This record gives sequence, C-alpha cells and structure tokens, in this order.
Amino acid sequence: MTGQHISAKPGALKNMAALALDVGLFISEFRLCDTIAEYLADLLAQSHEDPARCANFSSLLINEIIELAFRSAIPVGRIDFNLLRNEALVRASVAFSYDRNNRAAWSSFDRSADSSGQHPAHHLMMLAQAIGVSLDIEIDGDDRVTLIADFLPREAVR
Repeated sequence: MTGQHISAKPGALKNMAALALDVGLFISEFRLCDTIAEYLADLLAQSHEDPARCANFSSLLINEIIELAFRSAIPVGRIDFNLLRNEALVRASVAFSYDRNNRAAWSSFDRSADSSGQHPAHHLMMLAQAIGVSLDIEIDGDDRVTLIADFLPREAVR
C-alpha cells in the first residue's frame, strides 16, 4: 500500500500510545531502538486480526524507522513516538529534528519503487511496500521530520 498514502481526517485518529524522549538520551542508547519498536509493535498488533503475524512484521518496520531516526536525529530537543488509530488504520509515527544541511534529501522523498535509493528512507519504503504498509514523510518549518507508517487492521487482498 506504499504507492498511495492513506489519509485519515486528523480528528478521526485516536491516541493509543505516546512517548517523548530527550534526543540526547535516545541516541546514547542504541538498545532503546529495539525496546521501543517491540513495545509499539505489540500495541499495534493488539488491534489486528492476526496479532502474532502483525507483531512480527510491524516490529521489523517500526524498528527500521526508529533506527533511521537514531542515525538522523540531531542531539537537541525531543523525539516523539506515537500510535494513533481509527477504524481504518493504525498509524505509527516518529518525529525528530534533523540537520538542516540534509533538508534537500528529506524533501525529495519519492514513494515509487523506482526511486533512486539515495533518499535516507528508501530502504524503509521498499520494506513497507513488501509488507503492505503505507509510508510517508512530513517536514515542518522547524526542521522536524515525521516518519509515518499506516498499518491496516487486517490483511489486504492482493
């Protein structure tokens, strides 16, 4: 489902979980990537028709998203992890500040499978496409990037 981002009305999404950490603390402990990914994936899987299968695949993608944030975040401010849901999807997002010298790379996100591979999130896009998850990136004016993965609550027919 990577080719087209699932859009939900902002008011329609309800909070499932939120975690905010100091980026300095986060990037000082690589093992936090696995711990946070496992926690978020377990919560996400609770609303899926096949929780065990969903936990395995979602943990893999969420961990890769968190590790990208680990490598890309500047050590200032906070990093935010969120799970939101409505009847159509469960959204996992990770938001952090990035080095403004890399703005062009983050701004050039291309969801197509034919993209060059030069984008920091290219491998995430390929993984998301393989497991049927919509992936998107939002950049705000404060040099913060939000990586968004939309998971369906049931297997899609392909």
